[in-house]
Amino acid sequence: MRAEGARPVGKATEEVLRSVLTLLLVLGGTAGLLAALDSAPGCIQGVPRGVRRVKSIEEAERRLRGRLALPAYFPDTLRWPPSAIRVAQDASPAVALAFEGRAGGVEVWLAQTMAGDGPIPPSLLPEATVLGKGTVTVGGEEGTLSRIVGEDGTIWHEIAWRQFGRRLALRGKGPLDQLVRMARSAHREGA
Repeated sequence: MRAEGARPVGKATEEVLRSVLTLLLVLGGTAGLLAALDSAPGCIQGVPRGVRRVKSIEEAERRLRGRLALPAYFPDTLRWPPSAIRVAQDASPAVALAFEGRAGGVEVWLAQTMAGDGPIPPSLLPEATVLGKGTVTVGGEEGTLSRIVGEDGTIWHEIAWRQFGRRLALRGKGPLDQLVRMARSAHREGA
C-alpha cells in the first residue's frame, strides 16, 4: 500500500543520486576553475607556481621582510638593475635576481634564502644538470663550486655557500674568477 501522491522508493533514490551527482559535478568544476585561476598569474609571467616576479629589489625586500645580500664587486660586463627578480614566499622564503650581460641575455643569477637552513627553492633558478663539483672558500666558509649545463646547453659555474645566516648561490656564464670575486664581496647594507 502506498499513500496517495507518494512516489515509489526507486524514483526517490534516483532523484537523490541525480542531485548528488549534479552537486559533485558543480563542485568539481568550481575546484578546477579555481585551480586554473590560481595558476594563471604564473603562466602569464612565465614563472613556476609559488614564484612571483617583482619590479625592484626594494619590493623584494619588503615582501621578504629583510635586506638582500648583494655583491660589492659588480663587473662592468653586467647590466644593473637586475632584469628579473623572482620571489618565493613559501616554506623557505627566497629570492633570485637575473643580471643580463651588455650584449644581452642573462649572464648571472644570484639566489638566496632569507634565513635558516632551508634550501633555495629549485623553482627560482632555471633548470641545470651538474657536471662536476668542487669546493671554494667564501666568507670564511667552505662552499660548493659546481660546473653545470643550463637549459640551452651552455656551460655555467655555480658557487653555493652560507653567509649571514642564509644560503646563497651565484651562477654565471662568465669567467670563474669574476664569479668568485662577486661571491666573496657579498654584503648586506644596513644589516
